[in-house]
Amino acid sequence: MEIRCALPQDIRELLHCLKMRSKYAILLVFVISLVIIEKENNFISRVSDKLKQSPQALAEANSTEVSPGLAKNSSLASLQELDAAFSQLRSHLYNITLQLEGDGDPGPRRHVLLMATTRTGSSFVGEFFNQQGSIFYLFEPLWHVEKTVNFLSGGASAVGSALVYRDVLKQLFLCDLYILENFISPVPEDHLTPFLFRRGSSHSLCEEPVCTPSTKKVFEKYYCKNRRCGPLNITLAAEACRRKQHVALKTVRIRQLEFLQPLVEDPRLDLRIIQLVRDPRAVLASRMVAFSGKYETWKKWVSEGEAPLQEEEVQRLRYHCESIRMSAERGLRRPGWLRG
Repeated sequence: MEIRCALPQDIRELLHCLKMRSKYAILLVFVISLVIIEKENNFISRVSDKLKQSPQALAEANSTEVSPGLAKNSSLASLQELDAAFSQLRSHLYNITLQLEGDGDPGPRRHVLLMATTRTGSSFVGEFFNQQGSIFYLFEPLWHVEKTVNFLSGGASAVGSALVYRDVLKQLFLCDLYILENFISPVPEDHLTPFLFRRGSSHSLCEEPVCTPSTKKVFEKYYCKNRRCGPLNITLAAEACRRKQHVALKTVRIRQLEFLQPLVEDPRLDLRIIQLVRDPRAVLASRMVAFSGKYETWKKWVSEGEAPLQEEEVQRLRYHCESIRMSAERGLRRPGWLRG
């Protein structure tokens, strides 16, 4: 009490003002969050209706509005489902971590593939593995492969691309990082490159001895976040991969689980697959924010209600839903090659 009384009046008023502002700021954030959740639920409901329409009805405008009471109840249900799903995910990842760590015994070398699509939370889940000192983690190494395959004359079919992705994944799990040199542009010189996609998202590539002294006048496009490193030495990265107890990769390029069967059956690998799934309507809502330029028609449809959507755009979303359904069903059937 003596200290408080000794404070000048203006300081006490300032502290009181700061407390009041903090309370208002918390209230404002809460209100904004509720508004965002209600808008997203409204959009998700409309997309769901659009996907259920017959092809003949797709050209008609959908002017159905969601009542405030329904939107509020949907928001509450979504929050409860999200909380339950996150708790389940956390439990699963904790169990996997225990399996990887063992009881102080290094145990067998495990290979973990986090398989997802864009805007499903895969970067967040990947951090569970990236934070483990015993795991060599790579963030989206197939990004380079996709860029190269798509620029080839005539492009590549979905099946052809998946086969290339699968073979590259196999080499990466075996710590043959040199395979990426065939797809990185500009081509690495003496196994050095400053252009590995999102290098900073993989701790193993930003710690010693992989993190070499930085070099002046070398443009590092994807630099490490917490320390300055020289261009990535792929040889040092491959050696670091072999020293780690386990290997984990994240990819959003593999769409069908069936393409991974040869990897599971490869005797050199002890593969664990995590297929991360999110409601496709929520994925679309997130993509409209993250890749705004590619979804102008959808945004216009959401804002105006009567703007027509091209059949091919809706079919693209349907194909995305079908890929998730087919892949998830195959996993849930537990074929012999997926057991364990």
